[in-house]
Amino acid sequence: MKREFFNQQFAALVSAYTISAKLSDEAQDVYWSMLQSIPEERFGEAVKKCLASCKFFPTISELGEASYPTIEEPSPYNAFVYHEPRKINWQEQVQRQIERKAIESGKVAIDGAREWEPPEVRAVRK
Repeated sequence: MKREFFNQQFAALVSAYTISAKLSDEAQDVYWSMLQSIPEERFGEAVKKCLASCKFFPTISELGEASYPTIEEPSPYNAFVYHEPRKINWQEQVQRQIERKAIESGKVAIDGAREWEPPEVRAVRK
C-alpha cells in the first residue's frame, strides 16, 4: 500500500472518532509500519468495516483482522491422530502473500529445507 492512500484512510478514521484527537503523529507512524504490507483494496474495505462496527478507534490488530479475517488451515489427514485446524491470523496471511509474490517474480526460491534464498546465493551454490 502507498503511504498517501494510508494517510487518506487514517484521516477518515481520525475524523470519525472523538478520542482520536489525542493521537500523535508517532501513533500514525506505528500504524503505518505495522499495516503497510496490506494491499490498498483490502485496507480500504477494512477501514469501512471498522467504521461500521467499532465503538472506539480501531487498534492495529482490529484493522489487520478486518483486512484478513482469521482462517483455519486443516491439518494433514491422519486416521489415528486428531489435530485441531491451525488458525492463520492476518499477519501470517500477509507474510504468505508477500512470499508467494516473491516466488512468482523469481526473486527468491525455496530449496528442499524450505529456506529462502536470493538468486545471488543460489547462483553461488550451483
